Amino acid sequence: MNPLCEVCLTKNKLTPTDIIHHIIEVKDDWSLRLTLSNCQSVCASCHQALHRSDQ
Repeated sequence: MNPLCEVCLTKNKLTPTDIIHHIIEVKDDWSLRLTLSNCQSVCASCHQALHRSDQ
């Protein structure tokens, strides 16, 4: 996992990772919870934004 937020990196910002975001939510597919390709390192702010955009 990346120690920097992957979303912020796309905006040329260096922000430490706070949370591991599951691209496909655990509630939707429990079997993917530990699959690295389903995980994304993000900061708390980007994690909230990702979940707001899902709704």
